[in-house]
Amino acid sequence: MYQLVRSGVFRPRVRLLAPAGIDAAGEFDRLAAELHTFVRRARKTGFVAARLSRFREAVVTHWNGTETTNTAQPGDMIATNLDAVRQVLRDAAGNSNVYVILAAKFPELYERDAGTTEFGDVYRAKGVVDVIHVSGGFEILAPWGQVQQAGEGYLLRSGTEVYGNNKETFERTYKMEG
Repeated sequence: MYQLVRSGVFRPRVRLLAPAGIDAAGEFDRLAAELHTFVRRARKTGFVAARLSRFREAVVTHWNGTETTNTAQPGDMIATNLDAVRQVLRDAAGNSNVYVILAAKFPELYERDAGTTEFGDVYRAKGVVDVIHVSGGFEILAPWGQVQQAGEGYLLRSGTEVYGNNKETFERTYKMEG
């Protein structure tokens, strides 16, 4: 179950707290209704540079602070977000935006593109995701079992998974459809 925390009078904001995560089947659509917004579709326009994890390793995702932590297992892919012109996304402190994608999920989400960077081979996204904007940000349990948080951002539904994306990284790597 989740909780919506409202704040502000002149610029009202709503923060999502979901310590047990968000269910893709029912809660995602119900949450959009409670936020008085529509579920939109978005396509990733940015690329990722990805490398194969050869051993178990902790990966901290940064965007103007720590967004989440995940542990890559051997065979998982460690992805670094690139923008539409293949430049590494970096936050105000210079941290690259890096995260883990499970080995079994990676081929469903990405396909090889031309080029290689210091962070790995370049890939482009295959599909679209459902999106809800959360003006006050979120603190949710991500599908990989760790807390994910952002001051303002988007919830993304990709298949049966719901996870968050910081507003800045989302807007630099995704484009709304329709």
